[in-house]
Amino acid sequence: MKNNLEIFLKKNFYLILLIILGVIIKFYGFNNEDLWWDELLSFWAADPNVDFNKTFARNLEVNEGTQLIFTYLLKYFFLIFGYNADISRVLTIFFGILSVTSLIVLSDKLNIKKSLVFLLTIFLFNSYLISYEHELRSYSFIIFISILNFIFFINLFKKKGNIDYFLVTIVNLVGILNHIFFILISVSQFIFLLINYKINKDLIKFSVFHLIALLIFLIISKDALLLQIDKDEFWIPAITSEFFIDYFFSRFFSSKILAFIYLFSFFFILYNQRNELFKINTFSFYFIILIFISYFLPLIYGLFSIPVLTDRYILFIVTPILILISFGIMNIKNKILRHVLIFVISFSTIFDTVLRIYKNEINKPEFKKAVKYIENSSTNIILINNEQNFKMIQNYLIKLNPSLNIINKITADDSELWKLCYLPSTGFVCNIQDDEKKLIQLKTKEFNLIEIKLFRNM
Repeated sequence: MKNNLEIFLKKNFYLILLIILGVIIKFYGFNNEDLWWDELLSFWAADPNVDFNKTFARNLEVNEGTQLIFTYLLKYFFLIFGYNADISRVLTIFFGILSVTSLIVLSDKLNIKKSLVFLLTIFLFNSYLISYEHELRSYSFIIFISILNFIFFINLFKKKGNIDYFLVTIVNLVGILNHIFFILISVSQFIFLLINYKINKDLIKFSVFHLIALLIFLIISKDALLLQIDKDEFWIPAITSEFFIDYFFSRFFSSKILAFIYLFSFFFILYNQRNELFKINTFSFYFIILIFISYFLPLIYGLFSIPVLTDRYILFIVTPILILISFGIMNIKNKILRHVLIFVISFSTIFDTVLRIYKNEINKPEFKKAVKYIENSSTNIILINNEQNFKMIQNYLIKLNPSLNIINKITADDSELWKLCYLPSTGFVCNIQDDEKKLIQLKTKEFNLIEIKLFRNM
């Protein structure tokens, strides 16, 4: 048994070392930044001190029904480990680690083991994916369940067992309950099966399973869907001509230089390996369908309604893009070209992540520094003019320091107080209001995206 372990370690030494380095990078600096606005909503919605139904209502209020499954997973994570913002991102990193292990299984299912080290390198060191593992939102969970979905879908296509249909359907239902854009994966799978099966009992079985799942989704998410239907505007801007130049690759790969490298490699591989990749019964063809559908359907919807296409809503296509690039490059017959592309892509990806770690830029609001500054002042009263979302930020600040007195209205007893403004978050009233004109400003202190002002009440 010892000899078998030694053989395994020698055979997979570089793979194991790569995974260890990748996990270290995932945890490195994960708490360097405080929670930003969307994360504050996740933190409040998943409060373990409220009951199941209240959590559902909170998730509907602040997330409009999205990331429902993630909210409950986060709630039970807090129940086990404590309601603490400092440990909350451990859960999202955990899903990132599960994604790595699932990707290894997926590569085995796809029979692309020879490109596994290359694939894991550009997956583990992708700073875009790492950034979402450092965010208390459901994006790393979506990456994980999308890879899980691909594994089960391969089993379904090859074996056609009832358990395979059930597993694919369950994962798709979990995904859709988490974000409606996950339905693009189901649609692309239906199209792939339609091309391969035409209309037969297997396609009908797939459709029936998913119609049942869709019905369950509609029952659970009816209120959320009604909220979405009533919207006549959304925060996502309209697609511009720039989109048709990089297709969000500058976001997926964190810079315009890397976007060019990856986009060039992607289209080059599609052309160079076209005879292999476009075979209709291959999963490379399925991934191409998924990538196309994930861009096309939201674009069409945006033409007839409001814009809905943004990079993070379709981030599950990053994995198929990386699989196609790594598999395609490993199959290039020209040895020099193959090695050059592997080196350029791997080196630039690793360098980008290492550079970002070295620069350690702070892009989120510095609540902790503001609270620390207030702790050392003459008053612990903090005024927040954000009527709609006051309770979410109050919840977070109280967790940072339970002795803080967070208010949204001034009383005569408040002789001195701090006014906190989160910039440029909507809903925060930063200017002096009519009932605040009797206040005399004593001091102003600025932190990243946070401004606090000390006032005396006359």
